[in-house]
Amino acid sequence: MFGRLCSPTCSSAVTRAVRRLSVPVEKTLEAVATDIERETPRKDISALKPRHRVIAAGGMPPLEFEWERQRNAQRERFGTYGLKSGVDPSICWPTVEEIEEEKAIGLYREYDSCLREMKALKQKREAKEAARLAELEKNLKKYPDQLAKFEASQVKAEKERDAKEIALENRIREIQEYFGYWMDPKDPRFEVMLQQKEQEEKKVCHVAFMLKSHVAFMLKSYQIL
Repeated sequence: MFGRLCSPTCSSAVTRAVRRLSVPVEKTLEAVATDIERETPRKDISALKPRHRVIAAGGMPPLEFEWERQRNAQRERFGTYGLKSGVDPSICWPTVEEIEEEKAIGLYREYDSCLREMKALKQKREAKEAARLAELEKNLKKYPDQLAKFEASQVKAEKERDAKEIALENRIREIQEYFGYWMDPKDPRFEVMLQQKEQEEKKVCHVAFMLKSHVAFMLKSYQIL
C-alpha cells in the first residue's frame, strides 16, 4: 500500500499528504506550525478589490476597462510596466495630428528655438543679477551716511517726544490743580475739563490784552496833554 502511494503514478496531492505525515521526529513544534501556516491560505482583511491587491503587491493588473485600452492609458501602462505590459512601444511616439495640435497651441518646440530662448533668458537673468549686485554695492557705500542720518532723526524724534510728553504732563498737572482733584487723562471727562480750562485761559488772555491796550491808550493820551 505504501509503495503504491509512493509510486511515480500517484498524484501530487497524495505525495504532499504523505510528506506531511512523514514529519521527522526531530522537527520542532514551532517548525510544524510554521509549515501549516505557510500552506494554509491567509484571510485578506484589507478590503481591497482584487485589482488593487495586485497593484499593492507590485503586480500588473489585467485590462478590465475600456479606458485602459485608449492611447494615453496604453502609454502610461508601458511607462509603468515596460515591455512586460505587452504594449507596442511605437504607441508612445506622438502622431502627426498630435504634433500639429501641439504646434498650433505652442506646446511643441524645436530644440534650436528652445536653446536660443534659454540662452536669452539666462543672459537676461545674469544682467538682472549684475544690476542688483551693483545697486547693492552702491547702497553699501551710502550705508554709513544713511545710518548716521537715521540715528540723528531718531534722537531728534526722541527729544521732541520727550518735550511733548513733558508739556502734556505739565498740562495735566495744571488742570488737576485748577479743579482740585486728580483725574485720569483717559477719562472722557478730562477732555471736557481741558476744553473748559482752555476757554478760561483764552478769556484771561483777552482781558489782559484789552487791559494792556487801554493802558497804552491812556498813556498816549496823557503824553499828548
